[in-house]
Amino acid sequence: MIYSRVLRRGIAHARVAEQAAIPDDLGGVGAGGIGGGARVRPGAGAHPAQRRHVVHQPGCGVGLGREGQRLVRALRAQRLDHQHPGWRQDRRRHGRGLPLQMVGGLINKFPYDFVVAKNITSPAQLRDGKGAISGFGGSSDFATRYALTALGVDPSGVTLLQTGDETSRLAALQTGQIQFTVLTAGLDLVAFDMGYKPFLRLYTLDQPYQHTGIAINTAWAKSHPGIVDAFMKAIVSASAYIKNPLNIAAALALIHTHLPIDESHLRVAFQLYRDRFYAVYPMVTGPGIEFILRARKMDQPATDFYDNSYVQALQSVNFAEAAGKAP
Repeated sequence: MIYSRVLRRGIAHARVAEQAAIPDDLGGVGAGGIGGGARVRPGAGAHPAQRRHVVHQPGCGVGLGREGQRLVRALRAQRLDHQHPGWRQDRRRHGRGLPLQMVGGLINKFPYDFVVAKNITSPAQLRDGKGAISGFGGSSDFATRYALTALGVDPSGVTLLQTGDETSRLAALQTGQIQFTVLTAGLDLVAFDMGYKPFLRLYTLDQPYQHTGIAINTAWAKSHPGIVDAFMKAIVSASAYIKNPLNIAAALALIHTHLPIDESHLRVAFQLYRDRFYAVYPMVTGPGIEFILRARKMDQPATDFYDNSYVQALQSVNFAEAAGKAP
């Protein structure tokens, strides 16, 4: 996902003063939720951060992982101290009493297009049909069911197949095995080139949804407040950087190095995420978490799962403005 590249940029531009706060015993930083079937070259994970020696200190590594569940297991074992998987893993582990909490919300709405077969012209044609998801309980499953409901189609009346990543789901749509699926907005332009069109753009709906965020091991964070603060400053710095129109060309060049898709597609995707998804101050959306908890029939308060105080503290001193003026 594009935000994995933003994370790299943010870490690589952390301030010198923040470098000094990074101790030798910092376990690591992880980035999860790489979506859209993106292919990340081995070893490409943290080039900018490592080259700038911002977080690549003795005993500290930066890496990318494709599965949020793996990152949460590492976080639980305190091998990693920050991560940004889809929040559902954080919710499950928190529910089991593990010391995990979200301290930043990166994407606070469904970042999907609901795409259907070319012969589908009305929601009624989706009834009794087949759709594809990556796996039950995942974001694509949740988004697909929500899209069907929004279109007036009962999700219990369709068949959902676990076909894997977006490339596999698009292939199933092409071969006629399914009639619908969700594809990551901005990274699904290849499907549009094939003649498919978004039947519903989920991100345009007025429904908060905590898709991805930054989670921390709260027990570790209490003894390392400076590291958490430096990490969050890096994220806000990155967000401010890509929001600045003067940095668009440089940001695209950086992202394209790690996301080698068609350049015209990248420009469209970048503009979409920059304008629609990313906020300079990435707050967790309480209503978005509340929505998921209620949909999952969980009675825990949404406030148990997040703490916006780190980001709020940066906002209160206009940190992004200062970061934007820094060289």
